[in-house]
Amino acid sequence: MLCHFRRLSFVFGLAAVVAGFSAAAAEPLTFSLQRLQAEKAVTVTEKDFDNKYLLMAVGYTGCPDICPTTLLDIRVAMQTLDNTPAQAAKVQPLFITIDPEADTLTDISQYTAFFDPRIIGLRAIDYATLDNVVEQLRASYGYLLDGKPVLPPNLPKGYTVMHSTFIYLYSPDGQLLDAYPYNTDGKTLANNILSHIKA
Repeated sequence: MLCHFRRLSFVFGLAAVVAGFSAAAAEPLTFSLQRLQAEKAVTVTEKDFDNKYLLMAVGYTGCPDICPTTLLDIRVAMQTLDNTPAQAAKVQPLFITIDPEADTLTDISQYTAFFDPRIIGLRAIDYATLDNVVEQLRASYGYLLDGKPVLPPNLPKGYTVMHSTFIYLYSPDGQLLDAYPYNTDGKTLANNILSHIKA
């Protein structure tokens, strides 16, 4: 599944998404993205999170409602997991911006830290890199201006961002374990994550 509007319709059913998730499980997740660490851009890959369950979402800092709700749900999930600290330590939440022209590393780092300092904000160095990880997640994103698709890079002023809203759980060996629809509450997330860890 490819990611910009020139290759993607945002009108899709849940069945199609679930089918994509099944396909995604065939190959381990790989990525190379940047995070802010000690005020410097640092490249991280999936290998930096060895032995971790990755709780992942895509979005952007200017999102008015979906992303704040998603990050609040992740925060509640992590706080619930704190009741079993050994299990909480096995989970690493990641949030990938799909608006790299607007979101700097500082922006995404401060944004995720506001919800929970354990959530790491990540940014791709270019759209090819972003497409690679978004495609593996079976997520989607794109941009509109006056209701019409516009393509990166060099987006026009006033564009709006569209993106899929699932939260994804990956195993330490990079396999997709679950995908949670938008507005899945944090306690439900935590209980489901625990069931996978204990399986």
